[in-house]
Amino acid sequence: MKVRTATLFIAGLFATLALHAQEPKHCSATAKECDQQIRQMLTGRRYLGLSIVDLKPGIVVKSVVPDSPAERARFKAGDRLIAVNGHSMTESSVQDFKRMLASVQNVGTLWVIVQRRGAYQRIDVRLEPYTKEQIDKIIAQHLAQSHTATAAAGSSPGQ
Repeated sequence: MKVRTATLFIAGLFATLALHAQEPKHCSATAKECDQQIRQMLTGRRYLGLSIVDLKPGIVVKSVVPDSPAERARFKAGDRLIAVNGHSMTESSVQDFKRMLASVQNVGTLWVIVQRRGAYQRIDVRLEPYTKEQIDKIIAQHLAQSHTATAAAGSSPGQ
């Protein structure tokens, strides 16, 4: 049961971090456990660098992470996702897009058709592994948002 709880915690944490949730939440795990689990989860994992939201129907880019594969591929906030690797996204949800990303983790490449200002554009992008600096930043953000006592004490993730 403890492994299942930890797995659910990690999945929920990743979803929260991926969508850049703004509201503070208290985490039930210790800061050290979170540090270890986040590092284990993200090390070697590839990412795109988009924050997306549901249009109902469809998906739109909310923001693009600076210095990410998405920024280098020239995604823009406001782009509406029309298709990904030949699969229509016009009636899809954020969850559908996440499943699509998960299915290409081994290949690591996407071609995306977006609608921008009424025109369609094809964007080719290669997912990249998280760097150590990015993982450190994600952990620091989680600790600041969900472990207020740890963040207030000024302890670092490695301590």
